Amino acid sequence: MWREQYVHRFGYLIFIVLFLSLIAPSVAFAYLDPGSGSMLLQLVLGGLAGLAVIAKLYWHRLLALFGMHSQQEESDSETDSASLTPSDSSDGPQ
Repeated sequence: MWREQYVHRFGYLIFIVLFLSLIAPSVAFAYLDPGSGSMLLQLVLGGLAGLAVIAKLYWHRLLALFGMHSQQEESDSETDSASLTPSDSSDGPQ
């Protein structure tokens, strides 16, 4: 269900891009100074850095989306949460 929504949104985005490319002028008499190239490079590198941060934040969701979530990771997360529970040891302050 949710994949169909993403496919529908992606198709809509492609339609908008194609429509805008058809109505844009084909010839532009513009001057690109040397600073424009560095600005475009900065835009691309910033976008890649942003994508890397998003991928890091949503890594487990991305793995689940592609069906690469393993059973070992699930059992490790259960073990980690069990080890974080307080124990009845007498080592602590009284």
